[in-house]
Amino acid sequence: MKSKPAKLVLALASAFVLTVSGCGGGGGGGGDSVTPLPQTPGAPMAATISGTAAAGLPLVGNVTVKDANGVSRSTPIGANGSYSVDVTGLTAPFVFRAEGTVGGQTYVIHSAASAADANGTINITPLTDLIVANIAGQLAENYFNSGDFSSLTTSELKAEADSLKAKLLPVLLAMGVESSIDLLRTAFTPLSSALDKVLDVISVSVDPATNEATITNLVTQQQIIDSLATKAAAETSATPMLGTGMDTAADDITLIRKALSDFSAQFAAGLPSPDSLTPLMHDTTELPFRDADKNATQFRSQIATDSFLVGASFTDVVIRRIDYTRSVDTRAFVAFTVKNKAGIAINRVKNMQIAKNIDGGWRLRGDGRRLDTYSHAHMVKSADSGCVRTGLEFGFTDPNTGNNGVNGVNGVNGTNPIQYVMVKGPGLPADGLKYGRSATGGYFTIKNVANQTGRYYVMASDCNGSTTAGLTDSVIASIPDHATYTMEAFNGNDEKTTLSDGSFVLYNDRITRRPLTLTEAQAATFPVIADQTAIALSTYSGGDLAISATGINPSGAWVYLGLNSASEATSVDGDVSSDASGGITTTLNLAPMSGVVQREIRVVTNDAYWRNMMTVLTDSTMASTSP
Repeated sequence: MKSKPAKLVLALASAFVLTVSGCGGGGGGGGDSVTPLPQTPGAPMAATISGTAAAGLPLVGNVTVKDANGVSRSTPIGANGSYSVDVTGLTAPFVFRAEGTVGGQTYVIHSAASAADANGTINITPLTDLIVANIAGQLAENYFNSGDFSSLTTSELKAEADSLKAKLLPVLLAMGVESSIDLLRTAFTPLSSALDKVLDVISVSVDPATNEATITNLVTQQQIIDSLATKAAAETSATPMLGTGMDTAADDITLIRKALSDFSAQFAAGLPSPDSLTPLMHDTTELPFRDADKNATQFRSQIATDSFLVGASFTDVVIRRIDYTRSVDTRAFVAFTVKNKAGIAINRVKNMQIAKNIDGGWRLRGDGRRLDTYSHAHMVKSADSGCVRTGLEFGFTDPNTGNNGVNGVNGVNGTNPIQYVMVKGPGLPADGLKYGRSATGGYFTIKNVANQTGRYYVMASDCNGSTTAGLTDSVIASIPDHATYTMEAFNGNDEKTTLSDGSFVLYNDRITRRPLTLTEAQAATFPVIADQTAIALSTYSGGDLAISATGINPSGAWVYLGLNSASEATSVDGDVSSDASGGITTTLNLAPMSGVVQREIRVVTNDAYWRNMMTVLTDSTMASTSP
């Protein structure tokens, strides 16, 4: 697996995302009076509120409680999503905010409590966030920020919690949740409780423009629209979300995660044989294995040589969608984190399919793509001048043109292969970026933007002579996190590439975090390449060239070394693990070259949100910024 182009990718096209976010301000409703928690003069009575902060997986981050007077206290979220916050001396009611990450995705979710909940349980989930939003009549985030919730009542909490439970009850029951569940207060355990499995398959998103929440069942794709402006008491009787087809989902979620853990277990003690991976891979006539345009044989032969996976584990598995519509070969679309033997996250796989065969077993099916793709926010700093660039980078290669589609000459599969890919999404030109096939092979490059001809779409830069899209900081800042980018393939006749089932080669990638603004990039931390002695020789006889750098994320770094002369160019690259202090040292070796030789070194690491942070050092000026 790779986090950089040089290594094997288990790529991912994201399908859905669990999000509840927004901005603004607002108030609550009438009822119970503001109640300070009981205190003994000189010795306040100790009171805590505890619970679980989770969104299908435990949240990693912090919980903040704000009381009716605007006083706030924060506490770290502990193991398995547990939290406990001291509310001694605070004034009820309370609104809670849990802020952190789940599988590399950022969450800001909320909950609420009254004085009666002191020393009790209050959960913080996307469902409790929706309960608070319905009480507030606006985004829960705005409600928390405003601090205007002193009139929040116990009866309001109960009414909105009961209303949401009624909407979801058939799904809750189908997945093994007791009908007596209290979505706010019933304790649960992530990765094992029935309620947690419901959180795996129920997505909540809020549109601040319409003030409506959309509740989506990721299995059946059924949706319920919930107007935040309408209180539970005023709602007309709505048709609950159906539980049909959900009876096996709870068990299947456990088996889907097991399929990934079984696969990673093959690398527990060393590199496995390719044949030992075969029983764990789904490869049928109807749904053949395909990953980054590799078939099953090619994939298992390559991954069985990836030493970075020895001792690794596949964790933080997020279920994006489960498709039960196929007569056979049910598919789940998942994302997961790859952690090395030390437990350090080294990659976030965004697009993996796990398929269920006729025998009931779930196995890895790959990403299903007929191209090898990647996408990420990409920032570059010149070690020579200190100038920076910021933008997005998309990578496409086509290792197997023979499976490109059926819309070629005489309808023969692959006779008119993919010639370009159109990429559209936030921050890109309205018509999209056209990535065309290179005449020399390798990565497709941008063809429709003047002076941007590589893979890297530069949005802004302070480098002299740099050609950019000219986006301002405010425009870049408006690009949403977890933005979806569509990637559609076309053949040489400008026709959408059509597959044998009539579908098009159309993929979606979700980029975890927007690019940095230029101001943010100027202040950001990049890798620092150690001082190097310039290579400016009349000949280069080959041999080891040592490269060291600091400021490396625990996930490690990708290191590139290129040598160029007037008549030839050569390069080598690879992934390097970092030490405890965030340093790397590696030795790369290139073949001899004649003529005056200049060198370029690139070191890339990820930030906490899987954005690429690259430093480039050259023996002259920074002339290239795309790996």
